[in-house]
Amino acid sequence: MGEQNKQVQLKNFNRRSVLGYIRKNGAATKAGLSAATGLTFMAIKKILEELEELGLIRCDAMEKTNVGRHALTYVINEDYRYTIGVHINKFATRVALLDLRGHILRVERCGMEQAFQNQSDFVETILTAIDKVIAEANVRKEDILGIGVGAPGPIDMENGVILTPPNMPFLNYLPLREVMEERIGCKVYLYKDTNAIAFGEYWDGEGKQASDLIYIDVDMGIGSGLIIDGKIKVGANSIAGEFGHITIDVNGPLCNCGNRGCLEAMSSGIAVLKTLSGQLEKEETHPLYPKRKELVIEDVFKMVEKNDLLTISILNQSAHYMGIAISNLINILDPQMIILGGILIQNYPRYFQIAKTVANSKKVKGARENVMCVSVLGETAGVIGAGEIVADDFFNRTVNEVFPKNSGTQEQI
Repeated sequence: MGEQNKQVQLKNFNRRSVLGYIRKNGAATKAGLSAATGLTFMAIKKILEELEELGLIRCDAMEKTNVGRHALTYVINEDYRYTIGVHINKFATRVALLDLRGHILRVERCGMEQAFQNQSDFVETILTAIDKVIAEANVRKEDILGIGVGAPGPIDMENGVILTPPNMPFLNYLPLREVMEERIGCKVYLYKDTNAIAFGEYWDGEGKQASDLIYIDVDMGIGSGLIIDGKIKVGANSIAGEFGHITIDVNGPLCNCGNRGCLEAMSSGIAVLKTLSGQLEKEETHPLYPKRKELVIEDVFKMVEKNDLLTISILNQSAHYMGIAISNLINILDPQMIILGGILIQNYPRYFQIAKTVANSKKVKGARENVMCVSVLGETAGVIGAGEIVADDFFNRTVNEVFPKNSGTQEQI
């Protein structure tokens, strides 16, 4: 590599470092950037002027310093370009247009209760929603950096294919990335749904102050997403985070994946419904007895509101198993933060408290408690994370195409 190319690469690295710091912290001053990056004040000043001229950042406000002076703060220019986030869920598929600061500008919800004729019909629904949010926001298609999609796993990330999601079999072997890129004409990023949610939590939720976190989706199925050093951990075969399929009881109930005693078969919304249905066979006087063969999760939450001890005990047992599984996760990975979300967490607050108590009681003794909390983003985490996947690739890689190509004189670090 020539000396000039080295200088350009170093400059681009410094530019990306400045952008990355501003993006993660929301705003930054020249002094703060200099301290964080190790670059001289003059080098930071030059980079900021350059980034501002390119339209990537903007001067936002004046911040009062400890010595009483006021310093300019810089933020990412949210309207430089836009991203699309898509989150596919058993209940709904959401499509959102986001700016470069992760704010949702428009969102479209597509209910999954309808029966799609085929995979093509489902893809057309997503494409129509994408066109709608772009049109409603009056944004040019050429200003869309890409489309991030969070879909139920397992995912073949190399080829962009949804493989065999146990709870959404109609998506089996859907080559979603290829189909969407061909139709839309921009880059599509396909990730497992819980990875997208975890990334949303990392950038815009409770995980903003953490570099390592685990998101656990306690929904009709169970899944998780791992963020390590600010990056999504996908694993060698793209199956990292299949938390729902760790074994809790080798002789336990059969899981949709074909194995026995998976966490999903014992703690998920589907597991709760199966257990309740079986218990109701012996409870002819129970209000849900007539519906025992066709229960939906809303039935469970309605009975909890009425303080029904049968449904409460089943949910509590589900939470207990979840706590055991989380304690194993803590003992292996010891993350800075564990965030729980999903339909059971949102609708039965006691679930989180039980899981947290059990997890802390069974992890390695003597260690500090790991931070555990409930998602504050809720149902928006998936689309935010999917959009942030696109933005992250831009700020860490393709933004190089925007930077000037001349090497100039490199400031000393």
